Amino acid sequence: MLKFGALVLCGGKSKRIGKNKAYLLKNNESFISIIVNRLLEIFEEVILAVDETQKYAQIISNGLKVVEDKKNYFGPIEGLRQGLRVTHKQYLFVCGCDMPNIKKDCIEELANYVDNSYDCVIPLIESPQVLHGFYSKSLYKKIESGNYFSIKGLLSDVKVKYVSKFNCNIKESVININTKEDYAKLLGGANG
Repeated sequence: MLKFGALVLCGGKSKRIGKNKAYLLKNNESFISIIVNRLLEIFEEVILAVDETQKYAQIISNGLKVVEDKKNYFGPIEGLRQGLRVTHKQYLFVCGCDMPNIKKDCIEELANYVDNSYDCVIPLIESPQVLHGFYSKSLYKKIESGNYFSIKGLLSDVKVKYVSKFNCNIKESVININTKEDYAKLLGGANG
């Protein structure tokens, strides 16, 4: 197991797809179940950042920590803030609840780049994949005291290690499902 923790961001409004993406199915299993089970194979601590705890009551188990957004409409930066606030780990791997293809080997490979000289370690695949990276607990105070409205805004102000070469299938691992078209494509090519 990695010495870091993991944070799954579940507070989005899912406006483009019209339903809670955490409960979309792949191979008859919800995205959130796939993601949490995969992360529990890798990390001792897994945290869910949610907009409303009761929406996720059916999956809150296995000793998962749950944090609820305190500031509405701040998006992923609020979930990150809450996760960093409660973690006991020095770094959190952060992903979205709409990423059912995350790969254990890609997460472990990315973890090899984590050290105290960087605040974040993020894949750079055409663009920065901010919801498939490691974030230092030290960023909590910066987010709390700063005027950040997005993770990308935060990244412009901290030390980031961008990783662009991987031995794993990183392009598949970073896929997130935002639209009905994305979901149809996933199901058409679903291979777990």
